Amino acid sequence: MSLQVPSSLTPSKVSSFKECAYAFRLAVIEHVPQPVNSHTLKGTLAHRCLDRLYFDNPPENRTLDVARDIFNDVWLEAQNSGELDYLEECEKGCIDLNELAKDTTFLIEQDFIAENPQSVTALGTEIQLEARVGDMTLRGIIDRLDLNPDGTITVTDYKTGRIPGVMQEHDRLSGVYFYALLCEQVLHVVPDTVQLVYLRDATRIIAKPSKQSMTALLNRAGAIWKAVRNACEREDFRPKPSKLCGFCNFKLLCPTQHTD
Repeated sequence: MSLQVPSSLTPSKVSSFKECAYAFRLAVIEHVPQPVNSHTLKGTLAHRCLDRLYFDNPPENRTLDVARDIFNDVWLEAQNSGELDYLEECEKGCIDLNELAKDTTFLIEQDFIAENPQSVTALGTEIQLEARVGDMTLRGIIDRLDLNPDGTITVTDYKTGRIPGVMQEHDRLSGVYFYALLCEQVLHVVPDTVQLVYLRDATRIIAKPSKQSMTALLNRAGAIWKAVRNACEREDFRPKPSKLCGFCNFKLLCPTQHTD
């Protein structure tokens, strides 16, 4: 009996499948729960704050004081909802929530160094797009879509980790190019630029999509989709040991960790 094929491809699913097909199976197909940790929670809260900063406020109101007030509201909501209680048990004893709040605030403040929020014309934030291409469905959530002074648009994606190496940077750009492809398919507009905003380093990496890059990305997505379908039919998702294994949430379930 074959495994159920995922309903769609997203940038994170593409990245997961390329990194380790077995982890992809556990996360995407079998839906094995993954623990929330301080890093993922920090990213979630920072994204939530920036969403409100750009969507709820006109440019002139986007100040550091307003951003800090937004964080205080988001943090209080997370406390009241019990969201902070979902940290891994092993972290609860060693994670200082005050330090977690301080570091998340730092990430938000870094956006004011990486770019000038008052100069941004945000068309929308947390924009969900979906497109049917052939036999596959492409889906993604764009952190921010900006209108440029010349009438073109820019796709913005926030990253809360450090700037990666060259190979990892290529993979991250592939993810934001994926959003540009969705804009082309759904909005019928190819973004003039895409940018990764690395909040911790207060740095932006900007790239310019081309027709060739969009075609190449669509071809790669098609190849990944075909590989996923074949793996589901054969129930063949093989683990791919790498230096990333130490950070994997499925270490205890991985067959490579139990060989003699």
